[in-house]
Amino acid sequence: MRADHGPGREADVVDHALVSFDPASVRSQNRAGTVAATAAYGLMRTATKIRVKGLGNLPPEGEGMIVAAYHANHLDPILVGLALKRNGRLPHFLAKSTLFTGILGTILKRVGQIPVLRASAQAGDSLAYAKQALAKGETVVIYPEGTLTKDPDFWPQHFKTGTARLALETGAPIIPVAHWGLNEIYPRGDKKRLCFRPFSHDCVVEFGPALDYSDLWPHRNEKSTMGELSHRLKNTIAAMVADLSGRELPTRFATEETDE
Repeated sequence: MRADHGPGREADVVDHALVSFDPASVRSQNRAGTVAATAAYGLMRTATKIRVKGLGNLPPEGEGMIVAAYHANHLDPILVGLALKRNGRLPHFLAKSTLFTGILGTILKRVGQIPVLRASAQAGDSLAYAKQALAKGETVVIYPEGTLTKDPDFWPQHFKTGTARLALETGAPIIPVAHWGLNEIYPRGDKKRLCFRPFSHDCVVEFGPALDYSDLWPHRNEKSTMGELSHRLKNTIAAMVADLSGRELPTRFATEETDE
């Protein structure tokens, strides 16, 4: 289903001022990413054991993919990023373009993170850099909710349509990702924000099979299709969370209306 990224398409017209995915840049990003991952892994090993499941569901190296990740803890980007980088994939997380300034911006660019364009000349195509990365065979990581879930039991909530839009405009595979264990180690909430419980729980990251949206592809230009794909993705990730946490899946994930 991959779309043809021929001359003149969005993936090829992105300004290179913020981040680039040419071979030399990607090699540099990989080197910086390896340093960052080594430090992060050493830090995480002081708190937990990380297990990764479903690596066989990742497409071959060199094929672009969208990693749609469950977001329940401030530390889970580290967990998901480590699971990818230590298995040969440099993760390119989407981040607000306003973060790409100063020291933080230098770091983000150095490790190849992707700015989401909003109030700019390219605001009409806020996923332009992500499209470019996918066209170059890179791994793009998106949190479909756009923020941490606020559900008290940590179930996924409303998914925005950006992930679906990116898939439907590029044909890239969507790999759903769930994890469990971080909230036992670093509990969320104002009263527990400073609470840290090392080795209280293993952390598990699972990469699911690529989400099948072949039936939606012929209707990819219809607005309702983005909502249907977002809904399908949310229910898939919720089922993975239920399995990892050993809990029963709430019935709402089988009966809720399409995400808009």
